[in-house]
Amino acid sequence: MVWWVVAALVALGVVLLVLVVLPVLRRLAGLRRAMVKVRQRAVDAQKLRGATDALQARLVEVSARAEATRQRAAAIGGSAPEGKD
Repeated sequence: MVWWVVAALVALGVVLLVLVVLPVLRRLAGLRRAMVKVRQRAVDAQKLRGATDALQARLVEVSARAEATRQRAAAIGGSAPEGKD
């Protein structure tokens, strides 16, 4: 008789555990999809970071060339327009 009570309590515990775990397991698929999206955004951000660095280097190069052109124009004696820095 005692074994029946113990078995019933264990079975009840297992059923409760399954009922608690099922909603969590259902949410895992959504969390996995969100994780994949976040990882993809991180990869995209890294690609954009590389492009941003290249653009910054190009900006410095063009700025230096513009300054050299202004100096040459001033040396020639032309009136170089004043640019805003």
